[in-house]
Amino acid sequence: MPLIYIVSDSQNLKNSVSSAIAGSNNELVELSSGSELISLMENESPDLVILDLQVGNMGATAITLDIRLGEKANRINPTKVLVLLDRRADVFMTRRSGADGFVIKPLDSLKIKRAVKSVLESGRYEDPAFEPAN
Repeated sequence: MPLIYIVSDSQNLKNSVSSAIAGSNNELVELSSGSELISLMENESPDLVILDLQVGNMGATAITLDIRLGEKANRINPTKVLVLLDRRADVFMTRRSGADGFVIKPLDSLKIKRAVKSVLESGRYEDPAFEPAN
C-alpha cells in the first residue's frame, strides 16, 4: 500500500486530490506546509509526495530542491515527487528542481489517477497538456 503525502495550504485542493486517489489502496497523509513535510520525511519514507506549486512561504520548487538535497545528504530516503502546476510556464523550473512529474491545472480525477499511477510505477509523468496544440 503506497504511502502518499499531499502538500497544499488549500483544503479544497487536498480534498480533490485525496478523493481522486483514495480508493486505490493508497495511504494518504495531508500536510499544509513544506517545513512540516521535510520534518516528517526525516522519520518516514513516503512512496510519493504530491506538491501544490504554491504552498505558503515555501513553494514546490524549493520543497523539491530541499528533498533532493536531503536525499544526497542521506537525511531523507529517495522519494518520488509529483508537482501540481498552475500554468505551463512553471514546467521549466519544475524539471530543474528534480521533480519526477507534473500535472497542469485544472485538475480532474482521471488526470490525477493517471499521473500518480505513472510516477509510482515508472517513476515519471509529464502532463500532455504541456505540449503545444497541433
